[in-house]
Amino acid sequence: MNYEDVLKLISMKKAFKILKERQRQVISLFPDLEERTKKLRKVREESVGNYDLMREAVENLEANDFNVLFAPNGDKAIELILDELNGEKLVVKSKSNVTKEIKLVDNLSKNGIEVVETDIGDRIIQILNETPSHPTGPASHLSSTLIADKLSDHFGKHIEPKAEVIIETVRREITNYVEKANIGISGANAVTREGAVVLLHNEGNIFEVINRPKKWIIVAGIDKIYPSIEDAINAAKIQSFYATGALTPSFIEIISGISKTADIEKKLFKGVGNPKEVVLIMLDNKRRELIENGFKELFYCIGCGNCVVNCPAHSTYGNKFGGGRFALYSALYNGGDDLKLCLSCRKCKKNCPLGIDIPAMIRKVRGGNELYNFFVSHLQWLISTVHIESLALYYTILDRFN
Repeated sequence: MNYEDVLKLISMKKAFKILKERQRQVISLFPDLEERTKKLRKVREESVGNYDLMREAVENLEANDFNVLFAPNGDKAIELILDELNGEKLVVKSKSNVTKEIKLVDNLSKNGIEVVETDIGDRIIQILNETPSHPTGPASHLSSTLIADKLSDHFGKHIEPKAEVIIETVRREITNYVEKANIGISGANAVTREGAVVLLHNEGNIFEVINRPKKWIIVAGIDKIYPSIEDAINAAKIQSFYATGALTPSFIEIISGISKTADIEKKLFKGVGNPKEVVLIMLDNKRRELIENGFKELFYCIGCGNCVVNCPAHSTYGNKFGGGRFALYSALYNGGDDLKLCLSCRKCKKNCPLGIDIPAMIRKVRGGNELYNFFVSHLQWLISTVHIESLALYYTILDRFN
């Protein structure tokens, strides 16, 4: 492990510590948090795998002029997106774990299409060719010094290691791409029975993605269905608290169709502004199979990443072990033996707002003798932790003498 790897782990731990402290500071302002999480858990239990609810949502979406398409797997989703792009060579997109799942950026790139992330953290990750360390804070493992050094190489000019300078530099570059793009792509936090799509964001970049002159393409898993907009907003508040330590995100977008007006004689005219066309791709990609074979609870997840923040294995191994739900998800979708690094500490379940029993599902996938797995994983973790701390001390001393 080199200096940069150690620095990333240290930076990530500091970032997670700041997040947990922010949660502690504001939790008193969220007195009904427990009541809300219980309600959300019940909603997810009733919604995930409820295909009657999904059919009703799709009918209302189509009535609201969404073009709804279904993709049984990632390859089909990419094929549908390529058809919808219709020859466009530049696309801007917002943060979306489901588009990472189908490797959208790489797959479109293979077809000669440039995809530019509009979220600052994701754009930094994209430029630096890094792996995200948190679902909503992808660059949590990168210090401002490391980011500035690598961005200086990318842009061919010196960039100060100050957050405001980095943000302004990346924001300016993103804006140049946005102004050229005709099509935007995003995920969705929720798709509701009323025929609406709900999205959360803090930077305001989703405004720009939605507002492209030709088309807005949404990719959402079939697990994202909610009975109502109110239920989706409840999920949004809970996700925001656990993901960022804020009581609400800066923006909650509720889109229930293309632009329209009835200002002239109360006659309805559609497509007067952007978006003029909205395409929603509902992605299965093993979800139905997993839901029906003992992993339904996995899809109750709202993507807050609190399991990642509190995972001791992730804090030690970084991207070698995604942490909590994301480590399990990776094992189910990508294979590999990463789950052998799980400590069976159950902190992912304890810190999940919905109490998702990730440990039980990890045991099911990992198999083998659980007592043996427990001791081996802890021994390996202890050795790795001591090794990292020793390297951190060594590099600190080295820096002081240089």
